[in-house]
Amino acid sequence: MQSDSARSEPTRTQRARQADIVAAAIALLDREGYAAASVERIAAEAGTTKSTVLYHFKTKEAIYEAVVVTLFQAGGAYMTERIMAADTRQDKLHAYLASNLSFIAENAAHVNAVHRIQENAGPLSDGSDAVVPLAHLLASGQETGEFGSHFDPEVMALAIRAIVDGASFHFTAHPGLDIDHYVSEAIQIFDRATAP
Repeated sequence: MQSDSARSEPTRTQRARQADIVAAAIALLDREGYAAASVERIAAEAGTTKSTVLYHFKTKEAIYEAVVVTLFQAGGAYMTERIMAADTRQDKLHAYLASNLSFIAENAAHVNAVHRIQENAGPLSDGSDAVVPLAHLLASGQETGEFGSHFDPEVMALAIRAIVDGASFHFTAHPGLDIDHYVSEAIQIFDRATAP
């Protein structure tokens, strides 16, 4: 007899269909905006029926939540791999900036879709989950002497997040932007600001 949890896990086919629906919602939100992204339009974009979409996602809001969650999960995985591979705290800060900004640039349509959801439905997070670990990284770098003691780690973390969050809007509005230059400049700014 199967347990309830085993029965509730989606099959590979169901996960693939859910991914198709989320991808369709991203494309529609990015291209036409929040008001256009009805369940019917998402179904048409995904090449399926409204009933199929509602089988996988009970409401339009559940689709939107999946769009947001998948972006945060993918971004977190992308960044964590690169940050964990860095040795020093300064290298970790570089990896944090470079991976975050690069992920935004590489996933501009998804980022734009999330912006449109959050502008209309409100943010799912207050952003503190991104500031706290960054502040810890900066504080530990101060303790080891890799970073100077002349700045407040939380304020610096908020400044770094402001650069990243601002970039998420700037990158989606300027697809031809030189991302490597932007990343290099951001790293230089914070190297100078955190220098011992």
